Parts: sequence; structure tokens; C-alpha cells
Amino acid sequence: MNIQAPAPDFALKNEEAPFDISELFFSRTDERGVIEAGNAVFQRVSGYEWSALIGAPHKVVRHSDMPKGLFHILWARLKAGLPTGAYIKNRAADGRYYWVYAIVTPIEGGYVSVRLKPTSPVLQTVFEEYAEAVRAETEEGLSAEQSAARMCERVGGLGFATYDAFSSYAIANEILARDRALGREEDQRIKSLKFLLPALKEIESEQKKLFHAFEAIRGIPSNMRIVASRLEPAGGPISAISQNYRLMSNEVTEQLSAFSSDDGSRNLSDTILERVYRAMFIVAAARVQREVGENAHKAIQTGDQRDGFQYESEVLETILEDYMRQSTETLASVYQDIARLMQSSKDLKQLVTGLDSIRVLCRVEAGRLGSNSVALTPVIDQLDRFHVDIDRTLERIVEHAAEVKRLVEKAMPRSVSRTMYAVHGNMTRRGQRANGLT
Repeated sequence: MNIQAPAPDFALKNEEAPFDISELFFSRTDERGVIEAGNAVFQRVSGYEWSALIGAPHKVVRHSDMPKGLFHILWARLKAGLPTGAYIKNRAADGRYYWVYAIVTPIEGGYVSVRLKPTSPVLQTVFEEYAEAVRAETEEGLSAEQSAARMCERVGGLGFATYDAFSSYAIANEILARDRALGREEDQRIKSLKFLLPALKEIESEQKKLFHAFEAIRGIPSNMRIVASRLEPAGGPISAISQNYRLMSNEVTEQLSAFSSDDGSRNLSDTILERVYRAMFIVAAARVQREVGENAHKAIQTGDQRDGFQYESEVLETILEDYMRQSTETLASVYQDIARLMQSSKDLKQLVTGLDSIRVLCRVEAGRLGSNSVALTPVIDQLDRFHVDIDRTLERIVEHAAEVKRLVEKAMPRSVSRTMYAVHGNMTRRGQRANGLT
């Protein structure tokens, strides 16, 4: 369908089409992005009659200030079946603009886009980033694909590894800002997920220190053997100590694999952080989905919607159920991996304690050798620094992981959280009995 919008007055182009922060609106399209349905808020804010909207491409409300790269990101993800969030500046029929944060969900035969009014400080960053993207597209002639790649690079400069992470952080902030503006208690599940992000990033940083530390001492057993060959006959005490240290170091190195995932190609903390961002997006999307679904149900009861709107209400309900299932599964996997990370840190700490006893023996032997041990002193000093650093690093990992686990429990639906806690508690007690700790 071709839409001939009325030529807007120039003054209107700089005006915002008003809608209240309490209002949510949605639309449903087919796989090509052609509008098939929506709620009354969408029709009112867009300024088009239903006769002009139904059968029109959704880009009828696209604003010229929007970068092509953003829509390339959006469509690439949707075609891959991934729900996606984005800030979008729209244009009403009379030329006025309005900003939304849109959550677009693939469904059978098309897509559903639920929108809210963005008010968080993140929006100011988006203003600047979109303006830069439009400038690059216009002045540098970037294609939509090139612009999308550039935008994803700039997201990295904002401190987010992926567009997923940025959009999850954005929708969480928008939900919390909306709660405050409406005088509601802030969503505790979203707050918990947002608060655990710094702790996860600290774990990631500490894990990198852990790997670097063990990499730095790889050559210590060899150095000890070289020194031993100068100080004592073959098979002497220092040679035996270096051999024991090498064997235990290998065991510790094997234990480090517990801190990896994806066949050792990534840190476990990286994949946990990725899933936390995903959970944050899903929990926030479910929260918006629930509210817009409730609004739709009320509109049906009051007769404020067009005929056939019951189907739209059912679609919204199906999406909500799917989001709730996904959020529970994702958070459960995060909980389990954080518990595994904590246990692995404790197991590694025990191994390092055993390794430390060998270091003490080495210092005792050096003392026996007196002035002849001068060549051994730098090796022992290096071991001293290593063990102090490793102990502190592992303690910090366990401390941060405990905080993450606590916040994941808070982010879980209550019934699921209680079940997870009981299951984990039973597993821990069984592990303690197996190790003779209880």
C-alpha cells in the first residue's frame, strides 16, 4: 500500500508528538514488516487512521534522523529469530517526532513490537551515537551494513562487548526510570541483575589475573632444577622439590580448565556475563509484555479496541509465557555456573595450599645451604609473591561469586529461587559428605 502522508508544516517537524510515560503501545507485522494490527495508543500517537496503517509497511512511521545501520542490526537479528531492543525515533503523520524503546519479538508469521517512552540518561548517549551514525552514512557514504558494523564498534567503546549487552542494559535502565517516574517500587528482579554486573566484571578481571599468574610461574620448576644442578648432586633435595612442584603445578593447571567454557576457548565468567545480559533483557521484556497484555485485556473488556483484538491479546500472552520460561532457564544456568565457579575456586585454593607447602620446604632447604643458596633466593622470592597474589585473587573471586549468586537468587521468580536454593544446598551437603567434611 502506498501512503501519501500530508505535507507537514515545518514548525511541526521540531515538535514532539505527546504520549504519557504510563502508556505502552504495540503493533504486529508480517514477516516483511507490513502492519497487520496494533493497539489504540499506536494509532493515536502515529496520527494515521487505521485504514492507512493496516497493510502499510512499518517504515511509514520511520524518521529520517534514524541511521540505516540500526535497522540493519535490527533485521539481521530478527531474521535469526532473536528478540531485539532498540531506541527508535519515529515520525507521526503530521511530521512531529516521538522516541520509543522498542522490544521486537519474532513470532510465527511475523513480529510483535512493544514500545515504551524512554526517559533514562542512556537516551542522551543514543542521541549522540545516532547523530554520528547518520553523519557517517551521509558524509562517508557508508552502506547500511558498514554503518551497522561501525555502530557495533562504537558500542564497544561505551564498555559493552556486544549490541546485545548494550540493549539489555538500556531496557533495564528504561524500566527502572519508568518505575520511578510513575511512583512505583523499582523492579527488584531487574535491579538485582543490574547490580550484579560490576561483581561479574570483577570476577572476569580476577580470572585474567589468575591465568596470567600461573603462566608467569610455568618456568619456575625448570629454574629450580638448573639451580639445583649447581648446588647439589643429581637427585638431591632441591631437585626433588622442583620435581614435586612441577607435578603439583600441572595438577593446578588442569584445575584451571574448570574456569573455562566452550571447550576452553572462553573464560567461564565471560559466558556467565553474556547470559546475565540476556536474562536482563528477557526479564525486562517480560515485564513490559505483561503490562501491555494486561492493558489489552482491559481494553477488550471496556470495548476500547477494534474487532478481532482478542487474537492480539492471545499473541501477547503467548510471548509473555515464552519470555518467562526463557528467563527462568537462563537464570538457572547462571546460578549453576556461578556455584561451579565458587567450588572450583575453593578446590584450586586447596591445591595451591599444597603447592605452598613445597615452597616452604624449598625455603627451609635454602636456609640449610646458607650462603650457597644465593642463586635460589630469586626463585623463592618469586614463589612468595605468586602465592600471596594467588590467595588474594581466589578469595576475591569467591567473594564476588557469592554476591552474584545471592543477586541471581533475588532475580529468580520466588518459587524457582526456593527450589534452586534447596537443590544447591543438597548438592553441597552431598559433596561435603563425599569429601569427609561433615
